[in-house]
Amino acid sequence: MFLLKSPLNRLGLLTHRFITFQYRNHFFKWPPKSVKSAPRLQVAKATARDKSVETNPVNQPTPLDENEPKLAKMKAVPPPSFNIKDQRDKWLAKVSPQLQRSKRKANAPADGSAARHGHPGSGPGPGPAVHSPMPAHLNMDGNAQSFGIPKQFQPPAWQQQQLQMQHQKKQPQQQQQPPPGEDSGRGSADRSSWVNRMHGAQQSKQAQWLKDMKAKQQAGCDIQQQKLQQIKIPLPQKPLGTSPAAAVAMTAAAAAEPKPEEPPEPKTPERIAYLEAVKVLNNYQIHEPTAGRAQSKSSSLSDKLEPNIEHTLLCLSQTGFEREQLERIPVIQVAGSKGRGSTCLLVEAILRAHGVRTGVLCAPHLFLTNERIRIDGEPLPEEQFTQLFNQLHEKLAEMQPPPSYTKLLTVMAFHAFRNANLDVAIVEVGSGCASDCTNITAHARTIGISTLGWEQSFSLSNSMRDIAWAKAAIIKPEASVYTSASQTECCEVLSQRAKQVGVQLHRVPNYIDYMEANMACKKLLSGANYTVKLNGSLAIQLAYDYLRRHNPEYVVGLEHNSLQLTPGATRGLEMFEQRGQFEVMKYDMFNVYLDSADTLESMMMCREWFYTRTRSSRSPKILLFSKVNEFNAKDLLTILRHNVRFEEAGFVPSPNRFEGEALEEQEECQDKEAQDAINWHSMEELQRARRNASNWRSLCEENGTRDNSHMSISIEAFFDHLKEKYGKQRYGMRNELDVLVTGSRELVAGTIQLIQKLKNKDFGKWR
Repeated sequence: MFLLKSPLNRLGLLTHRFITFQYRNHFFKWPPKSVKSAPRLQVAKATARDKSVETNPVNQPTPLDENEPKLAKMKAVPPPSFNIKDQRDKWLAKVSPQLQRSKRKANAPADGSAARHGHPGSGPGPGPAVHSPMPAHLNMDGNAQSFGIPKQFQPPAWQQQQLQMQHQKKQPQQQQQPPPGEDSGRGSADRSSWVNRMHGAQQSKQAQWLKDMKAKQQAGCDIQQQKLQQIKIPLPQKPLGTSPAAAVAMTAAAAAEPKPEEPPEPKTPERIAYLEAVKVLNNYQIHEPTAGRAQSKSSSLSDKLEPNIEHTLLCLSQTGFEREQLERIPVIQVAGSKGRGSTCLLVEAILRAHGVRTGVLCAPHLFLTNERIRIDGEPLPEEQFTQLFNQLHEKLAEMQPPPSYTKLLTVMAFHAFRNANLDVAIVEVGSGCASDCTNITAHARTIGISTLGWEQSFSLSNSMRDIAWAKAAIIKPEASVYTSASQTECCEVLSQRAKQVGVQLHRVPNYIDYMEANMACKKLLSGANYTVKLNGSLAIQLAYDYLRRHNPEYVVGLEHNSLQLTPGATRGLEMFEQRGQFEVMKYDMFNVYLDSADTLESMMMCREWFYTRTRSSRSPKILLFSKVNEFNAKDLLTILRHNVRFEEAGFVPSPNRFEGEALEEQEECQDKEAQDAINWHSMEELQRARRNASNWRSLCEENGTRDNSHMSISIEAFFDHLKEKYGKQRYGMRNELDVLVTGSRELVAGTIQLIQKLKNKDFGKWR
């Protein structure tokens, strides 16, 4: 039917339908002026084809009523131009209510002025927005269904009245609803997916649970604080006219006042005398000889005594200690590069477990100078140390040349051994080896040589064979020699030296062999201190050799390098303890691993020990490093970075301590000169710590990792930094840190004393 129309009539019909469609879809965006009755379009005369169609009764349309008003055909109107800014604001109001709200706040002054000038609806002002009413002929909410439809197709009047009534009921509800920009909660919930809604519910539950947990913890702390107040702080007597609430407030105020720190305990006369003796003893350090190179083979085999040893024997005789008295004391000598002091202490523990009274001379000390001389497992008491030093100092003060620091300590040690009437003396031979002043006991029959390696001074030589030859110079005739050296060239040199002297060299078995031969003690041996695993085998064989010579009833049937452990040996290994060597301390959130490694071999063992102990832990790993001297500091840091990922590396100056006390706390250091010297030393140590941090930074750049170094002014400041950074508890879980403290004995000693001080302080609160 449409195709049978003429082209002009078809154009008129399409224009009429198009205008109606445009008018329906865009009526709410047209201004009132654009809605006008369009003039009729001029239609061409009907053609013959149209007449033939009109005469056809089949295709003829149904005639309309003449009285019915005809719809005016409207002229094609160009589409209206939309304001992009308004469209964007509407989209923002629907999508981002918070952004729209912030935008309204930013435009508040301008909007308020617009409202005051009589422009309602121009924007949100300080008062309620007044919207301009829409014209009645454009309000299509009520008659949207009948708009543009001929009258015969419109719904009846009663149905239109019902629709208008429903529209009037909806208008108050729409007026009560807030603007879309303010309905942020409902809009966000409608726009969120199911997963987002569930995630928000979980977050709200976690936040509520965390809030409840904090409230419970706070309530528990309050109850505990009230109990402590009742125990420690007596309730003050309520004065006349005071209400109970005021009395409770006074009690709470008294409890809230911080207590002043207790002054340090005054030093006893014995302590003061001991400190004075140590100061005088330290003055002898200026007489220490400079370490030289290793001796030649010809000079080491001569019968002539070394000048250093001869001078030490002269000091002994000057103080009334003859050589015959020296030879009556059985001696066990231990030499080597690393592990000498640990081996001496292990031998002491095993022999004391068999009932043998022991004395030990070892170096260096960790906290106090009297730790170098041990009697029956304990350091020489301060009173005896002071008394013995004063006696020897009076006799050696006028001696020329004066004795050195090490010689004077050696003389003091053998005097203490004789006075205590000990069974055996365990002596650690110094780095000078055969020419060291501690090698004065030519009658020693049990000799041990521990692990060999490069030393800090490199004073012995430039090859491992020369170092082994220098250490082997202490081998004496008729002595039993044991070694734990693992290098092939070192063992060859030691065997050659033993063959020249006429003795046999025994290479001790591995520590694992003892575990396999003593299955009943396998759990004990596997969980022993790491020092025991390194030097335990050598200590066991040295103790067995002494027992075979002096107490054979304890080692019946045990030959050289026997793997069988006696009950005394097992008990000695179990009770062994050495401060500052592979030690673990726990305080608060810190698991502190301490080892005073300062050489390449020692640092390799330290890194392996720390990696073994913490590889199953998910706690962050922290490094605290300090080096007294800058020798091989970068090499030590390179070893520490292997297979261990540290979250943070801290560098602090070496602490200034004297006999376990800070130099700043010494009364003698209050004068200006002493303070200047302390400040100069502190600045020097601070610069050294900065250079160590720079070495770590360069290693991070080489490996392509971020620089995680941190500089602190002291050990306490570094631990406070860690507590502030990692001490926050999340969801009731407790964070723990694995802190490795290594690099120097001074750093380890300062850390141990700090942790012990904090523990005593916390214990004093609860005590």
